[in-house]
Amino acid sequence: MNLDPASEARLFGRLAIKGHLQREQVETLFTQARAAQAAGAPVSLASLAIEAGWIDRDRLERLAATDGESVPELKGHTYLRKLGEGGTANVFAVRRPDGRDVAVKILHEAIAEDPAQVRAFLAEAKLLAELAHPNVVKGLKAGRLAGRYLSFMELVEGRTLQEAISEGGAFDEDGALYVVLQVARALDYLRTHGVVHRDIKPGNIMVRPDNEVKVIDLGFALEGEGSGDASTTTGTAAYLSPEQARGQSDLDVRSDIYALGATLYQLVLGELPFQGDDEELVQAAVLQGLSAAATKGGRISQHMHYFIEKMMAKERELRYQSPHDLMADIEAQIEGKKSLDYQDDSADNDAAARKRRLARMKRRRGRR
Repeated sequence: MNLDPASEARLFGRLAIKGHLQREQVETLFTQARAAQAAGAPVSLASLAIEAGWIDRDRLERLAATDGESVPELKGHTYLRKLGEGGTANVFAVRRPDGRDVAVKILHEAIAEDPAQVRAFLAEAKLLAELAHPNVVKGLKAGRLAGRYLSFMELVEGRTLQEAISEGGAFDEDGALYVVLQVARALDYLRTHGVVHRDIKPGNIMVRPDNEVKVIDLGFALEGEGSGDASTTTGTAAYLSPEQARGQSDLDVRSDIYALGATLYQLVLGELPFQGDDEELVQAAVLQGLSAAATKGGRISQHMHYFIEKMMAKERELRYQSPHDLMADIEAQIEGKKSLDYQDDSADNDAAARKRRLARMKRRRGRR
């Protein structure tokens, strides 16, 4: 087992509820784990339970892979592990009868009682099956099986950007731009198919061991630009564009570019561009716009500041107008076709010269 503490705690709570372990046993495990943490020698709940003889490792691993046997039985399929847990569905890795490992997204039983939620779940699965791009997770099939609504899709090995940031902190600028370039390619592809993602964020971007990036979770995706519902605001507060935060119906790819800019901000600075105690405070900050001072102070290069400022412009007319334009600028920087390398004071003490170079770069981009 390789679960983070929060996931392990949820698993053992579920094991107690479903009777795989006695409540008293689980309470004892939590008490022992807290004591070990306080003593500076943290230990997992799993190792404590196995050591106590209350459960063997093989059975515990099976229960972990099946979320405490709360999943439907899929004939010929073997559950390998739990990949993620969300408000509407959980995702598992399974091995098919033909030996191929895939991911399966299982709608929560309570959610499945809402016809609108079921339609949205199946619509996402249908959309993923129709799309085919190396930077977008591939859907396979979906439907009702064993009494549950399931969606099978490509299994993406790796971790989300959110996990990468949480575990390793901020990215270097080149690495961050390489990630953003791949997401921009995915957005450009979605745009050609009339799709607005509406929930671009580090938690919905996977990075494989070979550094290939995959955009996942199109649960909020909108087919047909400008056809949204103005009565609701969808997405995640910290990454919402101002027009999305206002609940406007005429959303287009520029909202996704804004969210990608907020993601880039988090990648290079290790923190969110807007923070607050609740979503309303965050949305209020979004509507006020990003302060230029937020990305200064020597923490990032002037050129990275330019990218973030243009991607996150409050007025969408001032942002990159298409992923293609963003891709062109990033590719130019990566390939060294423009003078975009960061210059520190030791390399160039003439601040005025640096400002002139940045101004020239902005003028060139303005003529694109």
